[in-house]
Amino acid sequence: MQITLKPVKSSTKVFKYLEKKGLISVLKPTDKALKTRTKTGTVDILYTSNKRFGSHRLMCIGKRTKKVQLCYHFDNEDFIFINPGNIDYQKLYLVFALDKIDVFSKKLSKNLLSSKDFVAVEIVYNDPNLSFFTMLKKTVHCEVVKDEDKQHPVFFVTESSDLKNNKIKHKDLTITVGD
Repeated sequence: MQITLKPVKSSTKVFKYLEKKGLISVLKPTDKALKTRTKTGTVDILYTSNKRFGSHRLMCIGKRTKKVQLCYHFDNEDFIFINPGNIDYQKLYLVFALDKIDVFSKKLSKNLLSSKDFVAVEIVYNDPNLSFFTMLKKTVHCEVVKDEDKQHPVFFVTESSDLKNNKIKHKDLTITVGD
């Protein structure tokens, strides 16, 4: 028996059909992430894989945080900034410390940090070169939004299912992101 298939172009119609058949799940913002009204936002876990296959989870993040609260993780996490609905989001910034946690902590404890130790990157959505990347382990970072009269931003993160968010105590250090 031989089966010859004629390829079809990717389209919304084809993907909706595959989704209806229970074969795929298209990444799109969840109602929980879009409608959150909490001060900092919400995390909506889309799924966590079975540990026997090497456990990870996929999350939809609705971000409302306006204050920089730095953190780090002991393993990598992947960021996916897609906006399939072309929603007009508030600006989202990803603040990076330019040193990993060990060096950063020493500078913090000695009060040696300055603006030269950080970069705040304005996130772009739907760019194949800039909207998908891995945050490497022990990278000090934080996501914050610009206070605008728009929908707060939503994005996706995939990471190990037991990965902890290690918040850094920096009450004597205030970081702001301005235009």
